[in-house]
Amino acid sequence: TDLTQHGRTAEALPLDCPNPSPAAPTRRRAPSLSERLRGPPPPLPIRHTMGRQTIKVCVRTRPTANYAQEELMIDKNAITVMPADDTPEDSVLHNKQNNFKFNFHHVLHNAGQDTVYETLARDCVQGAVDGINGTIMTYGQTGSGKTFTMMGDTQNYQHRGIAPRALSHIFQEVAMRIETQFTISCSYMEIYNERIFDLLADMSAPEARTEYTIAEEKPGRGTFVRGLTETVVTSETEALNLLFSGELSRTTAPHKLNKRSNRSHSIFTIYVQQRSRSGVSERVITSKMNLVDLAGSERLKKTLESGGPVAAPLDDTLKKESMCINQSLTYLEQCVVALSRKGTAHVPYRQTKLTNVLKDSLGGNCNTLMFSCIWGESAHLEETISTLRLAQRMMRVQNDAATITVTDPVKMVKKQERVIKELKQELLMHDALSDRSGVVYDEYTPEQKESLRKQLDKFLAAEEGGEDEALGEFHSVRQMREICKVFKGMFQEQAEQTRRLVTAASTMEGLGGTMGATDMAGLTGLGATEAGGDESKFVGDADDAGFGLGLAADTARPMTTEAGAAGSRLGSRAEAKESKGESGSMMGGGVSFDSPMAEAKGGPSTMASSPGMVDMSDRDQAYQVFIRNGAGRGQSDDLVDCKARLKELRNRYKACANSINASKGEIDDLGDAIQEKKIARERLNADGDEDIVDEEEFRLMKRQREAKKVYRTAYQDLAGLKADLEATAKETDACKFALLNAFEDWYAGGAGTSAFAGTGMLDTMAGSMGSSMGASHPDDKLDDQEQFDKMEIDRVVSQDPDALAFFQAQKTKRANATQNHVAIKQAQKNKRYH
Repeated sequence: TDLTQHGRTAEALPLDCPNPSPAAPTRRRAPSLSERLRGPPPPLPIRHTMGRQTIKVCVRTRPTANYAQEELMIDKNAITVMPADDTPEDSVLHNKQNNFKFNFHHVLHNAGQDTVYETLARDCVQGAVDGINGTIMTYGQTGSGKTFTMMGDTQNYQHRGIAPRALSHIFQEVAMRIETQFTISCSYMEIYNERIFDLLADMSAPEARTEYTIAEEKPGRGTFVRGLTETVVTSETEALNLLFSGELSRTTAPHKLNKRSNRSHSIFTIYVQQRSRSGVSERVITSKMNLVDLAGSERLKKTLESGGPVAAPLDDTLKKESMCINQSLTYLEQCVVALSRKGTAHVPYRQTKLTNVLKDSLGGNCNTLMFSCIWGESAHLEETISTLRLAQRMMRVQNDAATITVTDPVKMVKKQERVIKELKQELLMHDALSDRSGVVYDEYTPEQKESLRKQLDKFLAAEEGGEDEALGEFHSVRQMREICKVFKGMFQEQAEQTRRLVTAASTMEGLGGTMGATDMAGLTGLGATEAGGDESKFVGDADDAGFGLGLAADTARPMTTEAGAAGSRLGSRAEAKESKGESGSMMGGGVSFDSPMAEAKGGPSTMASSPGMVDMSDRDQAYQVFIRNGAGRGQSDDLVDCKARLKELRNRYKACANSINASKGEIDDLGDAIQEKKIARERLNADGDEDIVDEEEFRLMKRQREAKKVYRTAYQDLAGLKADLEATAKETDACKFALLNAFEDWYAGGAGTSAFAGTGMLDTMAGSMGSSMGASHPDDKLDDQEQFDKMEIDRVVSQDPDALAFFQAQKTKRANATQNHVAIKQAQKNKRYH
């Protein structure tokens, strides 16, 4: 049942903003003691609002050969539908509307995938990178092209949809903004028969979770599904792998209008967190991008009919799925109608899980874009009118899109730690002014503990009456505790030394020997004088710290280095000799094939150019006369020009390739340097300190970004040079064949004594053509699978460097579909029939 008038144009409804009544003045009470001790409350999220704006709607028509031109007319951004009137002429009452007109933001008729993305989707994705929540959804009847608009053809890079292009766009922006640290994570879910399924989880596992709850987090994430798998990704390839693997797990089924109809609503969410790399602020900007592919509305009489005089029996599973799909879309329309009305107190978000999950996208903090897909054939005009009505109602819904900046709790704790440190410094200054300079509030350092240890040693060695002077004064309770800890450690060390001494003495007595003072000193770690031995018999001078090394044997001598030096000299001579032999063998090769000496030895002899001195029965000499003084001189000059241009293009192509290789090497070197800096920074920040990029690493990141720009520009130049090189090579081959045919006609017309019957020159021309086209060297045959993959990657990169991530994700999807074919089918069967 239509809840609004037919054909009503889309207009933004005015908002009711009554002036609030002035509040009565209130008296502020003084804060209590507990409130003063707790300090000020945490700062509220900062909202940078963009104001209220309506949802943008774009209509896309599915290309078809049976387009209803007389019934469905498109005029720029307006669509007029005039269904055929099938009412009998003798009918008295005729209240059926036969003219519908709709206005939208954009109407795309027979548009490509790149046009669809660049028209509206790019701005929405760019807003998500800038910190504004975004949602792109596709709506329409089954088979109208919703999934193709969102996902595209996963086997063709040019026909990829909005989702792959959005991921590429986001990671390109992340690579350009080196001063900002981004954290990208993805989740993928589907709503099938009012149940939420995680498409990134292993559905074949017995412990797979099937019950999820929808929660709402006001300051940051907004509405989300608790317990859903959320994977952090660091590259476009990883994100595409998640997208394609989740697409394999979607519930699909065939029917008459669509061979692979999606039986569920899917939502792919990209979470973006960004914070400054300088570490000066604890503010974090969070945003998310929802890519929603709604299931198509269906009519059972069209999707399940057999097409014959007798209808096929209804599939109970398909019937139940169609009912759930149409029910959720009906509740979605009810929410849209409630939001488009003025003064609506209640919006039924919780009637279905689809509207509950999309609460932020419908009337909330989000920049929403909807693509309404229609099937412009006469048989589907009824569904087309229904889709356009909902799309026009959607244009009346207003969202309040704003950037929300929250506070990072980790950095806030670190900030409080800095405040505590400053307060301790204030206490130290107060103690200094109060003549209490020995008070320590922080943990004792190893040096301070060693000082306490020496103080205790003096206390233990002091005679009676001098203990107080040796122990000194106590300045704080922390000092007394540290002295007790040090004393405990000294006691444990002495007990361990005594235990070792007793054990060693009992062992010597069992063997019938005696233990001297030196042995006792070596076991206890005491000095020679303390153990009762002669100090001159020990190695080195006595030191206040360290441990004894014991006695060296009388026959012990330092190892001489003459043998090692001789060995190293012999090794150096052997290496020099080997290097000399290798260089000699390298320099002792034969003459290069391209050298003038090789031409002198094996090249053809110089031929005379005068016709009177040439034997015309020799085809080679006749050919020289033809190209120099005969009718083929002009064609020969054209061939020389083509060869010269081909040579120049080859040199430019080689120089451009070398430039690309140099840029690639620079990018790799800079990447390694940045990675080393990152590892060193993580090692220094292992205790949880702030992760701040220093100036040198920031400079390396800027150089890497500039090198990538040069790399992309050089690749574009290389692609252009390659096209010119191939065209020039074809032109050169055409000139060669034309020159050869002209020579055959000239020679057969009486210039020679015999007709041309051999094929040697044709073979020569064919061989030269192959060389001009760049035939591969015999040593470049690729038989190994890894080398074949590398060749494929080089081919993709040479055509478009941006397509590499899509190509790798495409290969991963094919591998997953092949390996997990049985598991995927079983998971879908479990969802549909259990």
